[in-house]
Amino acid sequence: MSTFLPAAPGWYVRETDDEGEYLDPVIAWKASTDDDGGDILLPAVEGGQGYPPIFLTADSFADHARSIVYRPNHDPAA
Repeated sequence: MSTFLPAAPGWYVRETDDEGEYLDPVIAWKASTDDDGGDILLPAVEGGQGYPPIFLTADSFADHARSIVYRPNHDPAA
């Protein structure tokens, strides 16, 4: 069974394309392994209104120019 960990505020999946930069807040992490068998954490982001969260795969980072960034000052004030 997979282990899910809640994400702290400030963690984002950053994606860039020809039109700009997009930041999706990470809402949870899923324990997984990479192609070499090493332990990694994969992020989950909101799936949109009425949809479940989306857990990204390691391959999607290369395919869609994604990276994980920590921007604590980007979060709106509560």
